[in-house]
Amino acid sequence: MELVGVLSDSHDNIRKIDEAIAFLKEKGIDIIIHAGDIIAPFAFKKFKGFKVYAVYGNNDGEKLLLKRVAVDLGFVLSEQPLIADINGYHVAVIHGVNTAAATRSIAYSLARSGDFDVVVYGHLHETEVRRVGDTLVLNPGELCGYLTGKATLALVDLEERKAEIELI
Repeated sequence: MELVGVLSDSHDNIRKIDEAIAFLKEKGIDIIIHAGDIIAPFAFKKFKGFKVYAVYGNNDGEKLLLKRVAVDLGFVLSEQPLIADINGYHVAVIHGVNTAAATRSIAYSLARSGDFDVVVYGHLHETEVRRVGDTLVLNPGELCGYLTGKATLALVDLEERKAEIELI
């Protein structure tokens, strides 16, 4: 079992970030995939001690300072898409684009390519766990809980290509 934590749209909600970190540590998870909208560098620093793979979201305005935090803490942070090899598993991470339909279209297209074990996307603040061929497509929802009233993240078994949405 190769478990990682997947989250998105934390939007500087420090209380929920702290709760998510405590939850992931309790589960023994040391790798986090963040699908964007971190927002402030001070919030990004909270993930110190994890191996983090992240993309910028549409609300991440402090890109230079976020990148500095990433470099200082050994995180991987890039524009979308982030294509990463995580412990031998091929993962694509996007935040998303203007519309829900366009965001899902990009995620599903990446999955249909057959090049990825897992495709992660955010931006929509809605959870989704779906298989497209052999690829797991996942939106962990919003960690911040601002739009839906539910703060969520996902636990993903990369080996099994399975995900569980967790309420934080």
